[in-house]
Amino acid sequence: MKRAASGRVQSVSAERQAGTITRVTVQPSQPTQVAVFLEGTLAFEVSPDLVGAWDLRAGRYLSVEEQTRLAAAAQLLAAQATALQYLAARPRTAHEVRQKLRRSGVADAVVAQVIERLQARGVLDDAAYTHAYLPSRLASRGYGPQRLHRELRQRGIDRALVEEAVQQDLAAEAVLAAARAQAAKRWPRLVRTADPGQGRQKLFAFLRRRGFSSAVAQQILAELKQGTEGDV
Repeated sequence: MKRAASGRVQSVSAERQAGTITRVTVQPSQPTQVAVFLEGTLAFEVSPDLVGAWDLRAGRYLSVEEQTRLAAAAQLLAAQATALQYLAARPRTAHEVRQKLRRSGVADAVVAQVIERLQARGVLDDAAYTHAYLPSRLASRGYGPQRLHRELRQRGIDRALVEEAVQQDLAAEAVLAAARAQAAKRWPRLVRTADPGQGRQKLFAFLRRRGFSSAVAQQILAELKQGTEGDV
């Protein structure tokens, strides 16, 4: 028999048959799996979590319908475990978790249930993700609002949520300070390889690629030209 994923009911026979549980045994070779015997024959393997939840014990009668529902519960549990393991590495958006589960072969109906469960528990929260992401990336990577907007949209965050968060979380002073810091790093290299006019054009293009607006880029260039900002 092939190893079953955590939480997954692994059927031994192709067709389920109703019967009474005669034995429930932990598999020595697979301690995370419990073997369930119906009428003396190994019927399926299941995770220990479901043994207690479904009262799987000797003497309990299992109909075909119950086994079907048990299999569905096991699939949900396994998909949820996959999602939680994925989230353990770093925060993710609902879209990213959804794509991960689909790549893992989880059916869309089960994916929807997992997303709903994790959102209800607060483990998956696109709003919290967005509000944390914006100031963090601005400070750590020096990306402007427009680039951060694109990145969040690519991660499946709703447009209205992104736009609201940008307005709330990215103060104009902080954005301008980040643009100045990026310009200060870039400008010395540009003046060594181009005349001042070309250098300013390249600096403008650089700031735009970093996600800063034309207005912010123009202000940085004006400060550079006037020499009002010694750090630039």
